[in-house]
Amino acid sequence: MPNLLRPVALATVALLSACGARQTPPATEPVATAAEAPSTAAPTPPTLRLPKDVRPKGYAVELTLDPKASAFQGVAEIGLDVSKPTTVVWLHGKNLTVKQATLTQGGTPREATVHKSEAGDFLGFSVKEPLTLGTAKLRIVYEGVASEKETDGAFRVNEGGDWYVFTQFEPIDARRVFPCFDEPEFKVPWQFTFHVPAGNVAVTNTPQLGEEARPDGGRTYRFGRTQPLPSYLIAFGVGPFDFLEAADSGQKKVKTRIITPRGRTVEGTYAAKVTPEILAALEAYFGIPYAYEKLDVIAVPLLGGAMEHPGLVTFNSRLMLSKPEEDSISRQRAFSETQVHELGHQWFGNLVTLAWWDDLWLNESFASWVTPRIVESWQPTWDAPVERVQDRSRSLDSDSLLSARRIRQPIDSANDIHNAFDGITYGKGSAVLTMTEEWLGREVFRKGIQRYMKKHAHANATAKDFLDALSAEAGQDVTGVLSTFLDQGGAPLVTATLECGAGQPKVVLTQQRYLRLGSKAPGPQTWKVPVCVKYAVGNNKDAKACTVLEGERAEVALTEAKTCPAWVFPNAEGAGFFRIQLAGEAAKKLTKAGMAKLSRAERVALLGDVRALALAGALPASEALALAERSAHDPDRAIVESTMEVLDLVSMRLLPESRQADRARFLRETYGPRARELGFVPRKGESEDTRLLRPRVIRLAGRDGADPKLVAEAKGLADKWLTNPAAVDPEMVDAVLSIAAAHGDAAFQQKLLTAVRAEKDRSRRGEMIFALSGFTDPELVKQNLGLVFEKGMDPRETVWMAFAASQHVKTQGVAFDFVTKNYDKLVGDSPDALLPQDAAGRLSFVGRAFCGEEQRKALADFFTPRAEKAPGGPRTLAQVLESVDQCVALKAAQAQSVESFLDGRVTHPQPKLQKTR
Repeated sequence: MPNLLRPVALATVALLSACGARQTPPATEPVATAAEAPSTAAPTPPTLRLPKDVRPKGYAVELTLDPKASAFQGVAEIGLDVSKPTTVVWLHGKNLTVKQATLTQGGTPREATVHKSEAGDFLGFSVKEPLTLGTAKLRIVYEGVASEKETDGAFRVNEGGDWYVFTQFEPIDARRVFPCFDEPEFKVPWQFTFHVPAGNVAVTNTPQLGEEARPDGGRTYRFGRTQPLPSYLIAFGVGPFDFLEAADSGQKKVKTRIITPRGRTVEGTYAAKVTPEILAALEAYFGIPYAYEKLDVIAVPLLGGAMEHPGLVTFNSRLMLSKPEEDSISRQRAFSETQVHELGHQWFGNLVTLAWWDDLWLNESFASWVTPRIVESWQPTWDAPVERVQDRSRSLDSDSLLSARRIRQPIDSANDIHNAFDGITYGKGSAVLTMTEEWLGREVFRKGIQRYMKKHAHANATAKDFLDALSAEAGQDVTGVLSTFLDQGGAPLVTATLECGAGQPKVVLTQQRYLRLGSKAPGPQTWKVPVCVKYAVGNNKDAKACTVLEGERAEVALTEAKTCPAWVFPNAEGAGFFRIQLAGEAAKKLTKAGMAKLSRAERVALLGDVRALALAGALPASEALALAERSAHDPDRAIVESTMEVLDLVSMRLLPESRQADRARFLRETYGPRARELGFVPRKGESEDTRLLRPRVIRLAGRDGADPKLVAEAKGLADKWLTNPAAVDPEMVDAVLSIAAAHGDAAFQQKLLTAVRAEKDRSRRGEMIFALSGFTDPELVKQNLGLVFEKGMDPRETVWMAFAASQHVKTQGVAFDFVTKNYDKLVGDSPDALLPQDAAGRLSFVGRAFCGEEQRKALADFFTPRAEKAPGGPRTLAQVLESVDQCVALKAAQAQSVESFLDGRVTHPQPKLQKTR
């Protein structure tokens, strides 16, 4: 389940994946009203995991829902397998009011007494006489709440004047809709029945078996029994949906539909086209057919990304739907790549399910890894292998924090579950799998996956199960290599030295943990690192020599080199999950003779590593910026976009106010010529790469570089767009609004505020909120943030404006003041708080862009006591504070180098731009 809301920064995404999440529970949570025992008689509840003496065999759940009402009624019948005599059955349950509970064994029903844990989400059902070994049944009649403020559990959304109910249960929110064994190892069949008002339809994981009229005029929908599933993979929706039929999918030709809010099926045309194609490509890779009875893909307004429920994949509606005249290449690719991820989960996670959350990587790392693997053959022009290297570099950034998680982080508390869905699990895990695949060979890796899938289909598995399967296919124990990346934090910095003495040329490799300035090494660390060195062998040819760097030092003989190689590059195709540093002559040789010989993926990897060396203080920032400036004129989109990552080194945070104009001039002169040549209007016949690059370079040169021509044109287009959306090409809307807002005045702000308050279309309203988030005048930003509390505006849409403001040096203080002064209104204990308490742990992201000691102190003073009480809060705050420490140290060490670079730049005639690849 990737996080895919439009990010201002990764910090914003992390917050938003939760800020639409769980409603703050009332001060007194509903508890049982039937046969409730005095608290003094209550048995001791579990703390994190349920006991294993009673396990579920299957569920039959009957729900009565009206999307116009918050309350719903439920009856859950749970078949039980009792392996040890007990007088109490513990389940998960949160914010549920139990009306009646009955335990039946041997045909004898017994009323159960209900116990609620004071801490945690546990409901106990006890009887006087112990249950004996064997089977039993628990029947629970209860009520729950579908919230208007959340996007987890069951939640309600008004879309186009109609009310809908949707669900999102991963990781631990099924317990808010029905009492259940809400842990992934409890994988059993489910069967659902829904009673809904007239005009509404119910959908869930399985095909509909029957529909009948109700005496009250409503309808009852009955659905087939699922295959074994954990609670987090259950999903349903209720509302006046419309259905778009797609081609039947997969080897079994399962029925495939796109489900949309009323009247919007045409917007699902692209999703209907590509979904069967993607499923076919995945089946071909796995050699195992899609296992489920149908494939519905449903659009969910406000959902934070997408979710892989078998038979009912959910998608954020803005990601999944688009009017054909407003569609863009970037949206289509984003949907497609996300759909590969979600459908990849039908094998990784659904068919074979993690046993506990410490192995979340078996779901998310694999689904992230398989995405570029499928895309590179399904859509070879989309550059998936190169984008994979860009993603690898970003994952290495996440792993540069000492406070970062391990891929396999022990889960000792609910905090750890909340923290598990991060860039380490998704990105680092994916990159480590790619490294392993290239080390062992693609076909060996594929067979290892197939062996693992076939052995554990429809069951649970652990890391050991996968490693055993892969080792069996590889003919060697892979655990030694993989465990050094799975079970410890951080990543290696591999230094390569070329030695060409009397004997065979060789590369000497050494390793240490990569750390940025501001982070202190906890002690020596080593990894078992697969390394492949690419090197020149003459006649414009190259060769590759590979080894596993197991200790602090290793040597790699360059056996095909007859003389000292003209260059070496110690990370062929950027496949390794490590940073590289070339020592001595190796660096000079690569600069002189090797740059043009590197593949595109290797050039992207090199740019990322050069940036990383500057952030670590191992390379002057001026040298990294000079390389980025030269490379910015490259015709290749991937290279140009990679240079933009290096611009962290010339961030506004690192420079005094007196040098901001020089920074803007550098950006304007470096990226402006290409931006002005491309212009705001796409041309007939141009490549998709050109169309994707255009908004990136125009936004950079206009918003940050303040190019006067681009700013003036963007302002004019933005005014036209407010009254006529067709005035701006769909690919360019964000860039136009971003530039216009960054340089906007009060008059433009008032036009946007008036428009956003009146706009009914959620997608267009979101674009307006995005524009309002881009203002840089502190007074205007203060006014914009008032929308968060304004009646009639949805805080699930507006709250992220504060985190957008926190990214800019001129407005980050405004954002911090807004969050700290309104903290209790945002995530306090009151049921009137805008955000769920679970979002509190991520509010500290509002200070992540700080770069000063006083700012750090204010951040720590305010959030430290609050983070202790917030889900996932302690680790999140630790990462935010460490990021600030890194920026402070970088500023102290490299600011002079950055200013020297700006001083030393001479405006040269710009090279003639080549056609973008």
